[in-house]
This record gives sequence, C-alpha cells and structure tokens, in this order.
Amino acid sequence: MANLQSLSAIPHLSSSRPTSFFSSDNGLLLVDFVGFYCKSKATTRRRLALSANTRSKRRFSTALAANNSARAVLDLPTTTTSAADHRSSSPQPKVAKLEDIISERGACGVGFIANLENKASHGIVKDALTALGCMEHRGGCGADNDSGDGSGLMTSIPWELFDIWAENQGIASFDKLHTGVGMIFLPKDDSLIEEAKKVIVNTFRQEGLEVLGWRPVPVNTSVVGFYAKEAMPNIQQVFVRVVKEENVDDIERELYICRKLIERAAASESWGSELYFCSLSNQTIVYKGMLRSEVLGLFYSDLQNDLYKSPFAIYHRRFSTNTSPRWPLAQPMRFLGHNGEINTIQGNLNWMQSRETSLKSPVWRGRENEIRPFGNPKASDSANLDSTAELLIRSGRSPDEALMILVPEAYKNHPTLTIKYPEVVDFYDYYKGQMEAWDGPALLLFSDGKTVGACLDRNGLRPARYWRTIDNVVYVASEVGVLPVDDSKVTMKGRLGPGMMITADLLSGQVYENTEVKKRVAASNPYGKWVSENMRSLKPVNFLSTTVLDNETILRRQQAFGYSSEDVQMIIETMAAQGKEPTFCMGDDIPLAILSQKPHLLYDYFKQRFAQVTNPAIDPLREGLVMSFEVNIGKRENILEVGPENASQVTLSSPVLNEGELESLLKDPQLRVQILPTFFDIRKGVEGSLEKTLNKLCEVADEAVRNGSQLLVLSDRADELEATRPAIPILLAVAAVHQHLIQNGLRMSASIVVDTAQCFSTHQFACLIGYGASAVCPYLALETCRQWRLSAKTVNLMRNGKMPTVTIEQAQTNFCKAIKAGLLKILSKMGISLLSSYCGAQIFEIYGLGKQIVDLAFCGSVSKIGGLTFDELARETLSFWVKAFSEDTAKRLENFGFIQFRPGGEYHGNNPEMSKLLHKAVRQKSESAFSIYQQHLANRPVNVLRDLLEFKSDRASIPVGKVEPALSIVQRFCTGGMSLGAISRETHEAIAIAMNRLGGKSNSGEGGEDPIRWSPLMDVVDGYSPTLPHLKGLQNGDTATSAIKQVASGRFGVTPTFLANADQLEIKIAQGAKPGEGGQLPGKKVSAYIARLRNSKPGVPLISPPPHHDIYSIEDLAQLIFDLHQVNPKAKVSVKLVAEAGIGTVASGVSKGNADIIQVNHHNLLTAS
Repeated sequence: MANLQSLSAIPHLSSSRPTSFFSSDNGLLLVDFVGFYCKSKATTRRRLALSANTRSKRRFSTALAANNSARAVLDLPTTTTSAADHRSSSPQPKVAKLEDIISERGACGVGFIANLENKASHGIVKDALTALGCMEHRGGCGADNDSGDGSGLMTSIPWELFDIWAENQGIASFDKLHTGVGMIFLPKDDSLIEEAKKVIVNTFRQEGLEVLGWRPVPVNTSVVGFYAKEAMPNIQQVFVRVVKEENVDDIERELYICRKLIERAAASESWGSELYFCSLSNQTIVYKGMLRSEVLGLFYSDLQNDLYKSPFAIYHRRFSTNTSPRWPLAQPMRFLGHNGEINTIQGNLNWMQSRETSLKSPVWRGRENEIRPFGNPKASDSANLDSTAELLIRSGRSPDEALMILVPEAYKNHPTLTIKYPEVVDFYDYYKGQMEAWDGPALLLFSDGKTVGACLDRNGLRPARYWRTIDNVVYVASEVGVLPVDDSKVTMKGRLGPGMMITADLLSGQVYENTEVKKRVAASNPYGKWVSENMRSLKPVNFLSTTVLDNETILRRQQAFGYSSEDVQMIIETMAAQGKEPTFCMGDDIPLAILSQKPHLLYDYFKQRFAQVTNPAIDPLREGLVMSFEVNIGKRENILEVGPENASQVTLSSPVLNEGELESLLKDPQLRVQILPTFFDIRKGVEGSLEKTLNKLCEVADEAVRNGSQLLVLSDRADELEATRPAIPILLAVAAVHQHLIQNGLRMSASIVVDTAQCFSTHQFACLIGYGASAVCPYLALETCRQWRLSAKTVNLMRNGKMPTVTIEQAQTNFCKAIKAGLLKILSKMGISLLSSYCGAQIFEIYGLGKQIVDLAFCGSVSKIGGLTFDELARETLSFWVKAFSEDTAKRLENFGFIQFRPGGEYHGNNPEMSKLLHKAVRQKSESAFSIYQQHLANRPVNVLRDLLEFKSDRASIPVGKVEPALSIVQRFCTGGMSLGAISRETHEAIAIAMNRLGGKSNSGEGGEDPIRWSPLMDVVDGYSPTLPHLKGLQNGDTATSAIKQVASGRFGVTPTFLANADQLEIKIAQGAKPGEGGQLPGKKVSAYIARLRNSKPGVPLISPPPHHDIYSIEDLAQLIFDLHQVNPKAKVSVKLVAEAGIGTVASGVSKGNADIIQVNHHNLLTAS
C-alpha cells in the first residue's frame, strides 16, 4: 500500500499475502486482482475475467455472491436456517438489511367510505368497488398486462353472509362478540395446506380457542392474470371462538397473540413463507390479492353478494416497482392502507428491534416475548408501519393516537398549534424522544372497525380529498371524481393538508377534523406538565474566542487524523468564511477509495443514497419549515406505557456541538455520562489490534449502559497523542457500538455523542449520524476555524477588504451553519424531514470494506463487493497517524489532489494530459496521434469497478468486415445532458450539429432551446450562416436542434413547441454528479440570451427543485410519460436514473410506467442505457 514505507520501523505492519476482490466460497464467481494489495499500486488497468474456476479464495470476499439477484443470475446456492433458530423463545434482535428493504417499493391510490350511523349495507361495498375501479391508473400491472400489483378492501365482518354459510354447513350461528375470523393465504399444495392448517389449529387449541370451521373463499380464477395465477395461494377463512375473554379489545389481543404464535411456528417450516394472515379479527376483514382494481369484486364472489354488508370500507390499489409483486403485499394491511413510501424504514426497523426488550404493558399479562419480533425487513415499508401501528393499538392506544405518534406533523413553527392548541404541541414534544418518526410521503387510511380515519405526513405530498353527504356518509379519496356525487347533498368537504387528520367514529357517529382529533388525543394525559418538569433543553454556549493549541500541535493533529490541505483550505476555511458549503464543478472523476493509490479516510468508502422515482426528494430551500434538527438525548423508556419518566431527556436544537455545549452535557447528573476513549494499541503489532480493541470498546459500552449510563461519549481527544496508540476511525467506533447495543437490546437505554477530531465535512457528519450518533463535537475542525481566523494571512485579507470581515466566533458559527445547511440537503435528497429519523437509518452504500468489518459495524448496509480487512484498515489509519510523529514530516499538510488535479496527486479521469492528447489528435486529424491518445486511456490507473473487467468469450473472433459498419453504429450514440449555460452556446450548438450529421442524438439538458435551432440551415456561405454567426464550418442542411430534449423539475424553457420538436423526450429523475439535487446555474452565467430561453431574468441564479420533486410517486411518473406521449406521439420517452442498490427494482417500475427508454447514470456521469 502506498505511503506505508515509513511504518517499517513498527513491527508486524507488513503483509505479503495477496487478496482477491471478488470471490465466492463455492468457486462459481471470481474476479481476482493481480498483485492487488489493499490499494492499487500499478499504473495500468487490471485485466480480469468472470470465471467458474477460482484461482484463489482469499480475504477480500465479496458480498455479491450472497446477493439474491446475483444468485438468480448465477445460480448460486441459497442458505437455509435451521428450525431450531426459529423456535427460540427469545428472538435475538437483528439489524434490518437494506437489500431486503429495497426489494419492495410501491405507491398507490386509496380511499374510504363510512356510514356515520354505523349502518351496514351492501351499497357501501359496491361504492368502494366502484371507486376502486376508478383507481386503476394509480396501479401497476405485470408483463401480461393483467396481473395487478395489488388491490384490496377492508370492511367490517359480514356476519349475515357467514351465518348463512354456517347454517348450510350445519354450524350454529356465530356469536359475534366471541368469534374471530381469519382471512388466510395458504400454500398451494394440498398436502402443505393440511400441514399449515394443523399448525394453525394446534396453536388455537393451545391458547384455549375453539376452531369452529374452515371456509374455502369462493373465487373466480378466470379473471386472474397469468403471473398472478402462478403465485396465487389457496385462500380460506377460519372461524374461531374466544371463550375466555369478554372485552372486545381483549379478544382482539388474544387473536393477535395467536397469529404471532402461528407465524413463529410456521417460520421453521418449508411452507412458512406461503402462509399469510390478511386479517384475524373480531371486527374487520381484508379481501385482497394480486389483482387489477376492476376485477377484485369479480374475483371474490363474496363481494358481489347482497348479504355482504358493512358500515365502512377502505379500498386500495397498489403500484409496485417490483417485477414480481407478492399476494401478501397487496393492501389494505391489517390496519392501514398506505399511499407513499417510508424513507427511513431501515432506521425505523432497527429502532423497533432495539426496543423489543423494553416493550412491556399490563394488557399483555407478561406475554410480550411471544409477540416478537415487531418488524420484518423482507416485508414492505407499508407492512412494517402497519405492524408497528398494530402493536400500539393492541396495547391500548387509539388508532388516531398511534398515527400521531408514528407520523407526527411539523408542529414546530406552527403558529396555530402554538397559540391555540399548546396541548397538541406538548403531546408531540413528549413523544419526539420516544418514537422516531416514520418519515416519508404518506397518505394513510386506517381502521380498527370502530374508528375510520385518514392522515397525511408532514409534507402533505399525497393528494387526499374528503366530503360528507346529507345522508351521513363520509368519503375520503386520493382522487376527485371516483364516485358520482350530487353536490347539493354535500354538507362538508375539503382536503387534507400537510400533517392533517380526519376520523369518523362509527359508534358515536361523529366526524372529527384535524385539530378536534388531536385535541382529544392530547387531552388524555398531562403531557405539558410532564414535559416542563422533566425535559431539559441544552442551552447554547458561546464559542471559544482563542485557540487552545499552538500552530505546530494543530498541524500534527490534522496530519494524524487525515486532514489534507484541500480539506482545510477548500472546505473548512470556506465554510468559516462564507457560512455555506463550497461548490465545486460537477462530476467525480477520481478512483473509488478502495481503488485509489492514496490513503483515504473511512468515510470515503460510503456513498449517500437518494430518492428516486418511488418517492420525492424534499427541497430544503422551499420546504425548510417541515424540517427539523431537534434530537433528544437520554434513555428512551417503554413506549407502551405513558408517564412523566418518559420525558426525562435533554433536547438538542442541533447535532453540531461546540466544546462548551459538550461540557454542559457531561455535567448533566441524570445522564450519568460515560466517556469512552477510542484508541487502539499497536505495541504488540497491528495484526488483530484494531478488531480486538473494537470488541473491547463494545464490551465497555455494554457494561456502562447496564450500569445506568444514558449517554456514551466516544472521544478521540487526548492531551498528548502517542505514536503507538492511534485513534480508531471514529465512524467505525460509533457504528460498532451502535450495532452492539442494538443486538444486545440496550440501544434504547443510552444515546451516543461523538467528540472527535476526524469530522469536518457534511458527508462525515451524515455518516456519523446515520450510523447512530445523536450529536457531534468536531473539536479539531472548530480549532482549525479559530486558527484560520487568527492567522496573519486572514487578518490581512480582511483588513485590505479582500475578504468579508468575520470575528472568531462568527467563523465558528459560519462553519456550524454550513454543516447544518449541508445536512439539510443530504436529508432532503432522501426525502427525509427529521434528523431524529435519519439517526441510525444507515442510508448509505459501502464500496470497499470487507465482510469482516461490515458484519461487525455496518450490518444491514449494502456492500456489494469486498474490501479492506480490519488489519488493512488499521494500516491505512496508521499511514495518516505516523505523519504526526515523523521528524521529516512536512511543515504543511499534504495535498492529495482529491478535489483539484495536481501533478503527483490523485489520478483524475479528466486530466490535462488526456485533454491535450485528444485536442492534438483532433486538430491534426492524425491517426497516430489518436493512437497515442487511445494508449493513454488504455494505460490509465484503475478508476472505477468496471475498469477491472474485460470480456471473456469462448467464441472465435469474426472478421471486421462482418461487423456492423461504423456509420450505423454511431447512429446509436448519444451525448450526455449538458445545459446551455453549463457549457457555452457555441459548444452546445456544435455538439448538436455534429451528432445530427452522424445520425446520433445530442441532449439539450435542462433549460429549453432556441427555436431558431429547430429548422435546417439553408443560408450557409463559405461555412458561415447569419442564423448562427458565431459558428464556422457549417453546411447547408445542418440542424442545431438537440434530438433529445430534457424535461427537468424546474421546467425551465419547457414549452409545447420545445416538446414537439424532439425525437426523444428525457425525464430527468436524477443526475449522476449529484443525485437527489436539482440543477444549479450561477447568476453570473444567466445571460440575457439564457434568461430569455428560460423565461427568467439575467443575473438571477437558477436552482431547480430536486429532480422528481414535481412528480410525487411512480404513478405520477407514469402520468407524465403518458402526457409527453400525447404532446409528441412520434417521440420516444426516456427516464434518466442513477445507479444505486435496488436500481433494478426502480427501473422495472419505470418500465411499468410505459417508458420507452431507461437510462442509468454512473456516479461519475458516464451513462448506460
């Protein structure tokens, strides 16, 4: 590894053992690095091949072989879990895996109808089916165009219908109070059906319930699509009598326990995944399946029966982005119908699993252990939200209270709530530290059979209309016009706004609108009193006004913790001076950290995830009101019980702490703070030292929490640094402790705060928070701000007016302000509003860390490839650390050239030498010069993963003469989307003309296009045209129009004529350079010409909202695709995506939306179609 020669004096630092990057334990897949050791040393590209014969099985084993999609393609064997693992009476908390979560995504159309007099009628069911039929455009279908992604209905139990069936079977009429009905998907195989029924019946009997009978649900399979029929389960209903309970809530709880026990028993069976309870209740029943909304009523003949009567119905049509949706994931779920996506689902699942051991309530009579686990990563986000809501409701909460806890509104800075309804604010304040919000776009319809309601998330990005008629029927729908309604009979109507809720109490006949609902819930307990008496707020503390360390010591600390001169000058100092993140050019053309010849900080192995297609990003500039940095520190008590002790926490207004604020936390006696130093000892050698210390750190953290500590402070601060005690990468320490506490059921008992030198950029803060830290004190970054402000250079620049004057305190304030603004942008890229929900959500992908590290510290994150072992990571850490102790270390920080190209620095794909060679070849029109350019490209260092691959074929080469001519090949070439302004007018037009001559396609980028470019040039004389006087070398017949015209979120320059003059229309959902963010054109680039095309003003910066911001869901994208086809029927419609884990699932959803072309951009802007 480069830069490690200076470590030779320390024993055991070198290793001669080579490593492989892609390998599998079974020999089916291997890509091997020739001479690869931790970092790429050679200057030429590796030539590797996929092969069935492994040459070696070494440490850099890939997670690719374990990936489900890889198994499907490569036919790798799957692993099985023993039955004994599933029968454990106390399931071990397991971290949710992102790969499981991203395999299921969707969006939907929903609604409900309720009779306020609680009168059951078949008319309600018929109207619900009619409305559902009008939601077909909100759903998706399979390739057969007939297998729906899912539709369903939740109603009260049609006892009259079931009594007639019972009478025909010789069964006595059902005792409605004491009978539960289960709607069950059973295995298809007859023998397995009997096995499943046996498990179900035995469980009911063990619980003292009497099975009254099984009813095969009458279905019409002729209306089921081919693919849906292939996966169709056997559908039956079971009727059970609950004899030992009299109260409805107790009966529902008993049925809930039975279902949980059955699910646990079935998990160890081969058919376990084929058993699913759509519902098991005394109050409600769910009919659903992989059906188009129009045929749900035809499939289930019960729904056409006049005896099927209900006072309410919730209906749902699903659009799954997955290619093969599952019957159980159709909705409604057992309580909820969900239109939207929970963006924080991985964190929500991890926190729910963390609190499993602490969840207790008298209503369960000591049986809490039997109803675990409370989440399932393999289910959809909707199913997991439903599961959590179900737990709260079965534990005694009302449905509206449960939804207020799980999906709170943006109550901060809400003048109406603060002034008129302070008790509602108190309710949200009380619960914000108890339950992290399930954050993301969501329209939720819910019912427990007694109350029916709907609520919107804090952003309100899903449509929801409601109306009430004179005959006391209430309607809520995500569409207007789903049912014909006589306006003269409407007595009330409106729409749900952000965070709003409406409920209908079927027992009292009352409709409660937003504030009425919340006032009733908030008045149930003295939340205000509990909050004021127990919750503490961390008061702001002034920044230090002078440096703590001398300049030489600061330099040594910066070197030890991996700072470069670019980090200090271009990031920290820029933020201190301007109060905002520095802006660099778009694109990332340096090698991935694992492929780099330079040492990297651990953060560089992580890539942020982003919203794409299934959910919208948030615009932090325009929607900042719904976003919040508040986070609570301290123990999270039992969420199933309420009391003043639950409010005993400390509220932080920001995750960025200064030294004084950290000191205040340390002095809080109720937190019982424990400081954990994060250094590892290499005196006995590097091998095993980092992993051993990390395990010890986890044990110490475990012991501290068990002894009552509510706040762990992981710190790499020391009075003196020691050469043989380097700091553990702080991200590794935080993540390892976080994971350890989750897996040992202790995470809810304590918070983690970080006191570190190794954190100075927004990405680094996001990583620490995303892997479990509640707050960070970046003490060395703050010290660097102070040093910069006091330096003679800065003082002179400010004195001479060449830099705005800021005080030393303002410099630190600016730094923190910039970090917070950057964090807002990172949260918003994923569509997340609350930092408290981002904490622990692990919304990252890992590139270049080995399974050993990922399993210990980053379990659940996607890591498709292998990478560094603990020992190799320790050596990389040491390559920075030793610089602080070497006598010949430079007196200034090293410039690695990660941001800007510099000789001797990091390799950049776009480098001066490459540009010169290309220009020379083009200008001289020389084949030999072009060959030199090709050779330069061929010999470049490994830059991205695809550089490691080459085609391997067992077929002989064919003569060049049989290859398709170059003239026809180039007609499929397309340029990237570059807007006018990002590049000059001359360049933009020249590219378009060149591509049109070739027969290929240029891309307009966002920003419209000048209409004079749409017609062929017919006025060219001697290569010049008065139409385009700034260009030369023109020919009559040339056209400067861009064949591909882009439609982006800002809609700048998008007009009907712009769309009509395209061969291809590209919808920009994301861009490779900065996915999840909108385009940005600085004001100085907005000339009068560009302003005219974009319908704006010269000199005004143009910032688009995040891509997809105006398209709130997959069905909205399908609608836009449809609209563009109508505007320009001859044009193909493409959708531009960016590669990330789960992109196949996203792309399949886009194809269901009828896109003609799907483009997938790489992180460094290279595009594949």
